[in-house]
Amino acid sequence: MKIPPGPKDLMLNGKVVGQYISTGDTEKDVHIAQAKLRELGYNTPDLPLWMHIRQQALYFQDTCALLWHTELSRPPPRRPFTLIPYVVNTAFCIELYLKALALKHGKKLRGHELLELYSDLPPQAHDDVQASIPDALKNALVEGPVDVVQFITTMNDVFVKWRYAYEHDELAQLRMDVLRFLRMLMFYSCRNEVPSLSTSRKAPDNVF
Repeated sequence: MKIPPGPKDLMLNGKVVGQYISTGDTEKDVHIAQAKLRELGYNTPDLPLWMHIRQQALYFQDTCALLWHTELSRPPPRRPFTLIPYVVNTAFCIELYLKALALKHGKKLRGHELLELYSDLPPQAHDDVQASIPDALKNALVEGPVDVVQFITTMNDVFVKWRYAYEHDELAQLRMDVLRFLRMLMFYSCRNEVPSLSTSRKAPDNVF
């Protein structure tokens, strides 16, 4: 996952203990931040399981970006079946983010149906999702109003069906802007600390 490079606060147990210089690549930044913590005399704790799940979700998100900027951006004639791994990776990425977010708030989820996973999130996790909508919209605009439940519903069984696309005569129609928005929304929802709408920024009127 790419983020703006430059100085970033180094957090430990919820407190800023220093700074490190981000490369813009979250995978590389993990090692840089850990090295900086050791340099400052802090022992780097083992990451909780939800963070490991989040990191795996980032890998699938990076794969989606790679497919979008390479295979899916080719001039005609394109390879249409590249869309299948793009959609499947998106669905699995969202699934992992949902499971990481739930576990962050103390609840373990199982299964592949995204609507069920989203519905079973703890209340605080739902708050994190709603509070993250403004940031997600900055990176992934969508046409029309944002309806997270409806967007998740359209993606509900995509991971199961699109993996075996050859078994189906027809697959669901999906919006590319919604796929990208949901990936970014889940990415922001899984931050270590998610600012609440009441204490940070107000969401656009068309969000809810």
